[in-house]
Amino acid sequence: MCGVSPLLWSFGAEAPSPERSVLAYEGRDEQPPDAPVGSSAEERGGLEEDLRVQRSEEELRAGVREREAGQVNVKKSVRTERQVVRVPKRREEVDIERVLVEGEAREASTATEADIGEDEVVVQVLEEEVVVTKRVVLKEEIRLRKRVIEDEEAVEVDLRKEEVEVDDQSERGRSQGPLAQERE
Repeated sequence: MCGVSPLLWSFGAEAPSPERSVLAYEGRDEQPPDAPVGSSAEERGGLEEDLRVQRSEEELRAGVREREAGQVNVKKSVRTERQVVRVPKRREEVDIERVLVEGEAREASTATEADIGEDEVVVQVLEEEVVVTKRVVLKEEIRLRKRVIEDEEAVEVDLRKEEVEVDDQSERGRSQGPLAQERE
């Protein structure tokens, strides 16, 4: 039936709800038939028009989506602790000893008075000092790895379903049409 637009009719004084049946009229024109609902095409003068009742119900589709469930924070901080290290070291000391000597100087025979004068002797004294160096040494590594845990959750969902009840009080009874089969 091309070019025909269906008209939707709902019965009852209440506002239509998803549970109620919706009657769809499909015909050659956009006006409902003048004859009573449910009459055959021969009784209406040869118009081929059908009255159809549509029944719907909800079906369930379940899936998943990701959402943030929390986080794991790993925070490093620095703690200082004092350590005492004993380091052996050496140093030089100078001992001065004065010894009284009597007699002539051995080289005095060649020495003149001009050789007597001021003189200075410098003796280097060494000592060790402690040198402390620090270096960074890797001691531990913290590894974070996410793993996927598969679980199952039971969810209860209410699904709505339309039901059709046919009360056919015509002479032909329930032996006619697809609506009679719907009830069986």
